[in-house]
Parts: sequence; C-alpha cells; structure tokens
Amino acid sequence: MYSRFHYILIILIAMSVYLIYLIWYYTVQQFQTSSFMESMQEANSRTTSANKEKEFLSKYIRTPAYQTQVAKATHNKKLAWEEVINIIKPDEENSNKDIDSAVVISEARKKETDPMKNMSNPQKWWYLIEKGL
Repeated sequence: MYSRFHYILIILIAMSVYLIYLIWYYTVQQFQTSSFMESMQEANSRTTSANKEKEFLSKYIRTPAYQTQVAKATHNKKLAWEEVINIIKPDEENSNKDIDSAVVISEARKKETDPMKNMSNPQKWWYLIEKGL
C-alpha cells in the first residue's frame, strides 16, 4: 500500500504538470496577442499612409492647375493666351482630314454583293417569297 508520501508526491507531480500547462497556455496566448497587436499596428500605419495620400490627392484635384489640365485633356479646351499645335506622324496624316460621309456610303454600297440591289420593291418581295426567307 501507498503511504501518505506517495499520495503527496503524486499530487505534487500533477500540480507541477498543471502549472507547466498553464505557463505554456498563457505564453501562447501572449504570443498570439502580441502578434495580433503588431499586425493591427501595421494595418493602422498602412491605412494612415493611404489616408494621407488620398488627402494629398484630394487637395491636388481641387487646385486650378489640375482642373485646367483635365479640361485641356478631356474637352479640348485652351486658355486665351495659349496656342495649340498638334504634332502627328506621317502615317496619321490622312486620318485627320475631312471626309464626306455621303461619298463613303456610296462607295460602300457599290461594293455590296446584294442580289436585291437593283430590284424594285415588288421584285424584292417576290424574291423573298421564292427563297422562303
């Protein structure tokens, strides 16, 4: 039979194992908390820098220089004292000339291979009925 000392020894070993478990558990909890805090601080610094950049951009967008630049780029506007010169490549020279749309349409119609091109309206109907379209 076990004496009282054996029981006390078993209780002390169980308590020391439990204390080691508690030390390990709280160490892991502390590590998780500190890593979470570090990640939150990094996210906070990224958000702060993004906010500063957005604030700078919002101030820049409200400046007259930016608004003038946008108006020039999107609406082909210019200031009263400015002179605008368009520089084009030699292969783009014909792309900017005035084109008569009636001429383009008539040339496209000449190239068509439509069998009903020179038919009158009743002839077109008979043609469609015969073909079963």
